Amino acid sequence: MTKWIRLVTISHTGMGEIDVTTETKPETAVEEIKRSSNFLRGSLGEELDNDVASVSNDAEQLLKFHGIYSQDNRDVRRERAVKHEELDYIFMIRVAIPGGRVSPDQWLALDRIASDVADGSIRLTTRQAVQYHGVLKDGLRPLARSLDEQLMTSFGACGDVVRNVVSCPGLQSDQSDERLHEITSRLARTFRATTNAHWEIFVNGDKAASREEIAERSFYGDTYLPRKFKIAVAHPHDNCVDVFAQDVGLIPGVHPMAGDGFTLLVGGGLGRSYANDDTFSRLADPMTFVTYDELEEVIAAIVATYRDLGDRTDRKRARMKYVVADMGIEQFRKEVEVRLGRDVREPLELPTRFDADDHLGWRQLGDGTWQVGVRVSAGRVRDDEGGTTLRTALREIAEQLPVAFFITAQQDIIVSAIRDSDRPLVEALLARHRVRLDGALGVVERTALACPALPTCGQALTEAERRLPELVDTIEDELGRRKLGRRSLQLRMTGCPNGCARPAVAEVGIVGRTKSTYDVYVGGGPRGDRLATLFREKVPFAEISTVLGPLFDRWESESDVDESFGDFVTRVGVS
Repeated sequence: MTKWIRLVTISHTGMGEIDVTTETKPETAVEEIKRSSNFLRGSLGEELDNDVASVSNDAEQLLKFHGIYSQDNRDVRRERAVKHEELDYIFMIRVAIPGGRVSPDQWLALDRIASDVADGSIRLTTRQAVQYHGVLKDGLRPLARSLDEQLMTSFGACGDVVRNVVSCPGLQSDQSDERLHEITSRLARTFRATTNAHWEIFVNGDKAASREEIAERSFYGDTYLPRKFKIAVAHPHDNCVDVFAQDVGLIPGVHPMAGDGFTLLVGGGLGRSYANDDTFSRLADPMTFVTYDELEEVIAAIVATYRDLGDRTDRKRARMKYVVADMGIEQFRKEVEVRLGRDVREPLELPTRFDADDHLGWRQLGDGTWQVGVRVSAGRVRDDEGGTTLRTALREIAEQLPVAFFITAQQDIIVSAIRDSDRPLVEALLARHRVRLDGALGVVERTALACPALPTCGQALTEAERRLPELVDTIEDELGRRKLGRRSLQLRMTGCPNGCARPAVAEVGIVGRTKSTYDVYVGGGPRGDRLATLFREKVPFAEISTVLGPLFDRWESESDVDESFGDFVTRVGVS
């Protein structure tokens, strides 16, 4: 039965006045699926028990809350259609790893899963999570049980909830402030949905039956959020997590009256839709300063505000950034204060030194131990025949040493807590498996990001991950010919405008537009505090570096010393 929702839109008229409009629209089908699911259960149990390779549409929507996306191998879609065969159904599973921190035993479990039920690779995401591709339906439960044995889960890694909480690895490897060290785990516990559905369906029904059934969190209710919600914690001098691109961003600081805490940003998000001109990328606004004791209470009030005011009639425009954009930050703050029951403070000034660290290479930590950051091309940890065998290298390190692993928001991995006496062993293992460290990386290769795109992602319009190495090489060649080979350049590539690799804040963002063309954006930067500008539309892949060539010419001849590409094109303007 269709439910009609009364939408109240608060917007600025441009004359300093507030315009309030009201309309009634039908809710999306997904809202009804959530409401009737018995807190994310639906028919999942029954459908996992049958022999059908796929799941129903309703189950497909609910699977996302459990960290699972239903997909098919698009490389063979046409071939199978010609033969009148059903699609090659597969599933992608995302493991929520708060802050990207993984123990050796957990990493070994992740490694085993890659061979047991997935395609042999471990994919690291820009939200410090792990993804598995090519999993068949009968592998979903074994995968979930393997994760549960090591206190990991895919539950809440996707769906209309607070997703995996990300943070700068520097906050977690620095033991000087235990509160920052544990902040992602603390937030993950507070904002994880309480339903037992995942454990009943995927892990162990008998075990789940002994769990105390707890009412769902009030800021979720029975239909959860209008869409996903993302939180990131930045280092006070390092924006490696792109804190301005989040629903809620946190920057540690010290308030002159309140003491230690965070400047809290709201309303960021980079995804948009070609089919809806009213969608756009947006950077978060500073809203308030919160102490450690106030943190969860204030974020809960923000989530509740989004629950109430987010658009449940159009999923293309259901993100919190549109609520903030439509009503403005001041009115949004007032809505939060109503739900919080008190006023909030003004935010602190934003940091002036806020470049993004890639965390690559060897570094000594404050306690005398070492860490080494390893570049993972497009986040795909695997063994390449005749080339780098990174997956084996990491497995051997985890088997032999009491280290810690950190997945970064740049899709790379850090091996941390390496004792001084163990450094030669780690160096030898990496060398034996032909793992290149930072000194051997190209200036574009070092930070380039890409989403998986084809052949697995159902949203992809064209290639990203599989074409990234070729694009990196051609752009590095262009820079080398212009004596720009020593200058870094931030490149990010996605197969659609959803923006999973965050191209909207990159110095060069390449976004899939059609099956064979891309839109080219320029002018973002490593601080993540500026949106890139559309430079050229519908550019064939082979012409991307040529299109950028005139800008590289000007960068070489007109830029200031050490001026980044993003800063340069923003200063001079592009057309």
